[in-house]
Amino acid sequence: MKRSTLLSLLAFCAAGAAHAGTVYVPSPGPSSLGGSNYEVQVSVSNTTTTARDVKQLLLGNDTDGTVRPTPPSTVQFQAGRTGVVKPGAAFRGLVELSGGGELRYAARLVGTGPGRLGVYLPVITSDNLIKAGQTVALQGLLSGAGRNTDITLVNVAQTPSQCTVTLTKADGSVIGSPVVPLKSLSSRTFPNLFAEAYSEARASVTCTKEFFVFALLTDAATGEISYVGPSGSGESLLRLPGEGVVCPPLAACFDVKGIVHAPTTLANAYKRVIFSPVPGTYSRIHMTMDVTMGNWSATDPSALHELFWLVKDRNFNMFGYAALRGPDQNMALLRHGIGLTHPQKIKIVQPFTPVPGKTYHLDFVYDTALSLLELTISDGGTVVSRMTGSPNVGSFSFTAAEKIVIDMGFPGTAPDEAATLGWVYRDLHLELSK
Repeated sequence: MKRSTLLSLLAFCAAGAAHAGTVYVPSPGPSSLGGSNYEVQVSVSNTTTTARDVKQLLLGNDTDGTVRPTPPSTVQFQAGRTGVVKPGAAFRGLVELSGGGELRYAARLVGTGPGRLGVYLPVITSDNLIKAGQTVALQGLLSGAGRNTDITLVNVAQTPSQCTVTLTKADGSVIGSPVVPLKSLSSRTFPNLFAEAYSEARASVTCTKEFFVFALLTDAATGEISYVGPSGSGESLLRLPGEGVVCPPLAACFDVKGIVHAPTTLANAYKRVIFSPVPGTYSRIHMTMDVTMGNWSATDPSALHELFWLVKDRNFNMFGYAALRGPDQNMALLRHGIGLTHPQKIKIVQPFTPVPGKTYHLDFVYDTALSLLELTISDGGTVVSRMTGSPNVGSFSFTAAEKIVIDMGFPGTAPDEAATLGWVYRDLHLELSK
């Protein structure tokens, strides 16, 4: 197999659009190896009670995915059933699949003979794409004696990008660090990455736009293929038992530990917390909190019961406002909007039946770089409600005079706003990132 132009880039260095509900599956090859034939298969499950149409478009390797000379094809999946999409053994590039939020996708490079069980392929979504400027590592790469490493870079953005791929030996010495251009919404696969024999080599990758990267290790003698995805990071925010919340690198964190608010009468029905951020422009605000529900309002159980109100100074600049409605409506509500009057605020609602007495974990993300706004409500680690949208701004800033303001609970004096008496709000944590 001929080595790709990434090796040429190494030599040079040595000398000197889509909409919500869209996913991408890379089809990198190979089509045959060690007596086995391989092809990409995408499993699509329709979890609803009605048929769903999925649009499929094939974006060839190293082509601009925003230029679409042919319309997508449509595949229908019946209610509750799973089907398979096959782009074809010869296709190289990205498989674009666009349906709805109830669809679930999984992908494999399936083979015959020794490789008939196949190997995992990533399904790229807003959840696992890698943020622009972030560096990830692919470890355990190898070459020699019929074994090779093929690396695939995917530009998820709808504008061109550049990726820097730094290849390092196990002893830490650098093999090369080429800069790879990527067209808008495109992928490039570089087979037979190394010219010499290496073991436990590493590729560190960063791109100027949102991206994904992975490698396939192949053995020509046996027909085996192994997937290598981005390595786990020591910056993990998972905690040991009893350990407090960890602040991410480069973020500013604010905490109110323990009970933040526990209203018992209308006199103390709401609580306001104010944080003072460092002046500057930011792209992400992330807030978590635990709320133990008391009873619904006896006078108006279907009124709004506030979880939080998160703004910059005042309602006009609202990152997020979340509330629950009780019996007769049973729903969760999320509103947001920066620089918008209250009637202009964007509203997201979802059916949800909270249970008084339960403790719910709230996780709210407002990320302008990823164009992602999300509130998840979890019960014992299981997500029971998820509301998503997109911020209406590309970034946000704070002056020295501006504050982060968080309210919990209503005074109970306005129509359709019930006091949350007997509810308990705990362990408020907020992260602010540039």
